[in-house]
Amino acid sequence: MIRANRYTTILSGKFEEKSIGDFSITKDVLLKGVLIRTYYPGGCFYHDKLNRDFPIVKLTEGERGVWMSDTPMEQEALRIPSMVARGDVLIIGLGIGLLPTIIKMRNKMVDSITIIEKNREAANLVYSKIKTRKTSLLLSDGESYLTALGRKFDFIFIDVWGSITAPIREIDHWTELAQGRLKKGGEVRCWLQELYDRIKHKLPKEPVLKSGFPAVYDPCLICGKKLRFDYAGLCMDCADNLGVSE
Repeated sequence: MIRANRYTTILSGKFEEKSIGDFSITKDVLLKGVLIRTYYPGGCFYHDKLNRDFPIVKLTEGERGVWMSDTPMEQEALRIPSMVARGDVLIIGLGIGLLPTIIKMRNKMVDSITIIEKNREAANLVYSKIKTRKTSLLLSDGESYLTALGRKFDFIFIDVWGSITAPIREIDHWTELAQGRLKKGGEVRCWLQELYDRIKHKLPKEPVLKSGFPAVYDPCLICGKKLRFDYAGLCMDCADNLGVSE
């Protein structure tokens, strides 16, 4: 059972429910004993139950749904980036400000944090709640910012995705974009980087045909689902999202 007290709930106290345009901050509680999905920093998803009620905050956009929350899964997905960040840090994608919040709590090696967020409505909902003397916010498109000449950083973290399959398709692209903004010896990481590193050599490179009826296979390389059609190591949903199903 997951020990909920190992995760921060600080954002629940910082935010109130509010909407600006299509974006909203909503709050919820994951109840003790509920089955939730979470994440090993080694790059695997798994399911477990909470040992107490756990308040969460979510950033949503209209019919699109949830962009980010501070669930245990999201916090585990940020564990390595929050630990290895150092010096001058660039974060592409504000979300609910979870990474800069965790860095402030646990990492003394960071001198400054520059956050790039392209949506003004999301920024107006979130940034005032999480800003510190070390943080600054720029309203810009992440790709445009990375490809322009300008300040360089010791650590760049990129999180512009709401789906767990989306970064798998794009991590190489964004990592290459960020090289021009890195100081010598700097590091780039993307959301779910560990998952990508674990499976990138096993992913099918082209559409594959399903076979047989749904059955229990080895866990899907991405989401861990076992009851599935076989798409060369992926469940049907993840294969469809990556465009490698039939």
